[in-house]
Amino acid sequence: MKTYLPNRLAVVGLLFALAILPASPAAAHTKVDKSVPADGATLTDAPQRIELQFAGKMRLTVIKITRPDTAAAITPQSTLPTTFVTRADIEIPPLESGSYEVSWVGVGEDGHVMNGSFKFHVTTGQ
Repeated sequence: MKTYLPNRLAVVGLLFALAILPASPAAAHTKVDKSVPADGATLTDAPQRIELQFAGKMRLTVIKITRPDTAAAITPQSTLPTTFVTRADIEIPPLESGSYEVSWVGVGEDGHVMNGSFKFHVTTGQ
């Protein structure tokens, strides 16, 4: 009985072909599809919550809200979801006029750590 062993060149060629194939949507990393407030928004009413909508399921591990001009940290009033979600609503305390940055870190269902940030400006009482 004859045993078939592929030659090294064929194996290398197959591995190269697999490496350059585009990733399938299932292998794609999760990203933020939408945030409320939107990135770069100027609001006349301070938001009562921060909303993040993800393209796929994400387990948020950190959300940080700061005022870049003063480095003051804003503590969210609600806890982060403990499960994988496609949407997270985080209640926040009343905000004064000024610029804010929201930074987040999470883990996608594929195990990859993802992060992002967005900024908005509040002009209440001006």
